Amino acid sequence: MIREAIEMIFTPATSVAKKYGFVYHSISLKHRFERCKKVWLPHLKNCQDTFLQVVKDLPQKKSVVVLGSAHLHEIPLHLLVDNFESITLVDVIHPLKHHWAAKRNSRLKLLTQDLGGSLHELENLKSLEDLNQLIQNLSAKQLFHFEADLIVSGNLLSQLALLPMEALEKYIKKKDLTLAEKDQICTAFGEIHLKNLRQCSGQKLIYTDREVTYRNPQGEKIYQGSYPVNFDGFTKLREWDWILAPLKEASKDYSIEMKVEAYSSK
Repeated sequence: MIREAIEMIFTPATSVAKKYGFVYHSISLKHRFERCKKVWLPHLKNCQDTFLQVVKDLPQKKSVVVLGSAHLHEIPLHLLVDNFESITLVDVIHPLKHHWAAKRNSRLKLLTQDLGGSLHELENLKSLEDLNQLIQNLSAKQLFHFEADLIVSGNLLSQLALLPMEALEKYIKKKDLTLAEKDQICTAFGEIHLKNLRQCSGQKLIYTDREVTYRNPQGEKIYQGSYPVNFDGFTKLREWDWILAPLKEASKDYSIEMKVEAYSSK
């Protein structure tokens, strides 16, 4: 607890990011990784093997951009440094270790950016109609544009809609969004991200969860959800299962498993 409190205090973040819990979620993710590393190993190996497979076929390896870099659990910093001359990490929060690394290595750049485009609009979300209007507005904008030999979108697609949905549910309190509405919103934010990613210059690599399964202590399936994002123009490289939260990690009543897919596109 003391270590987490120190990280909360010293991790650089904007006031808006702090207000909406990005620092807390970043530190929580780090400690979940430490607790679950053993069951995460197959997922981590698949991410790294896919990354190295794509890197091997690149015509040149001068620059890489990682969108939703977080703690780089899936693609460790040493793999980026070993393969590219210039590395740019993009996220709302960068952990302290990456700030320290950037000070020691001029090849590493940290870019603080809200890739989903919703952070500064959260206080205006008072109804589902407001959220749908925000999605429509974001669809018409260019939220980001990068040029690099490789642009990686790492476990980001399904995360972009979470904060807007949480903000809306907090405002409307007990009138929670239905599962169908959540799937639709996640799909819309995923499509917006892919639209912007397609317009970036360079090879793209995406790995993202496409399906989530909750199981009770007896291993029986109690819920399964997905979001049908359109990956036209991308080539599927592989898929695998990821035990995100074994029983008692997120709850004593269920475990959480993900189906992860990886795609590439030039």
